[in-house]
Amino acid sequence: MTIADEICFFIARRLVLHRRAGDAGARKETFDEQSYREWRISELHRQFLDNFDAGEIRQKDVLDFGCGEGGLSFLLAELEPKSITGIDIIPTRISSAQKQALEHAHSIPLRFFLARDDVSIDLPDSTVDVLLCFDVLEHIMKYEVIFHEWWRVLRPGGRVLIWWVPWFHPYGHHVESLVPIPWAHVFFSDKTIIRTCARIYDMPEFMPRIWDMDESGKKKLNKWYGLDRLPDVNRLTMHRFEALMRTVGFSISRRKPKGFGGEGLAKITHNMLHIPILREFFTASTVYVLEKNC
Repeated sequence: MTIADEICFFIARRLVLHRRAGDAGARKETFDEQSYREWRISELHRQFLDNFDAGEIRQKDVLDFGCGEGGLSFLLAELEPKSITGIDIIPTRISSAQKQALEHAHSIPLRFFLARDDVSIDLPDSTVDVLLCFDVLEHIMKYEVIFHEWWRVLRPGGRVLIWWVPWFHPYGHHVESLVPIPWAHVFFSDKTIIRTCARIYDMPEFMPRIWDMDESGKKKLNKWYGLDRLPDVNRLTMHRFEALMRTVGFSISRRKPKGFGGEGLAKITHNMLHIPILREFFTASTVYVLEKNC
């Protein structure tokens, strides 16, 4: 163990124990599968309704990229699109979405299918008017290839609507339940964070979230041993994202970063959002609208 390891573990352990003692910050939806599912659906609805309107998808062929169990697709089906197609790479999520689609009648074509891999979209060229990417962009590991796929399946003038938590978000490391240290991924190396995750996970006091439990409700084996890189996050920054969009052939018609914190802190962070370098660190989430250049 290094000095950095001990510092990271000391801070993380205190924060984890404090949260358990007061149940502060430990939302019940992270411990219960049904509560988590309901929360995810409500969050997706909020992300769309707070930032977009029905006119952006009305009478459009819509692709819900990374649709999960279809929470956003089912909402948008009520807003008069021409059709909705959902795609995801996780079989259980697609199975759930397909089952729900069969149980509820819809007046528009609504279908879900499993992606064959993580680098392609199984749709013909120029068949989509609007592509949605909500709360999933940071998990697209081969994003450069996928961005070209977005451009390919969109019709000329087609749009991409994005809601995203960029890499330098205070908890962009996506291990907040184990290392609830803001900007831990800025101050500590991957190996230090991973070793801290492993030690926290083994603590009897640590309360596993639903993604850390198996089908019988028991805590899974500690996956953190042996890792040397934070899993499931692509480290994509807003700066790199925008540069790639221009290279692929998209124009950015809207960028809407949002600060974080309570009312007082939100005012401070809002001012930081206008400074190109600092905004990366003070953006809680951001909305983008891209347009396919003809």
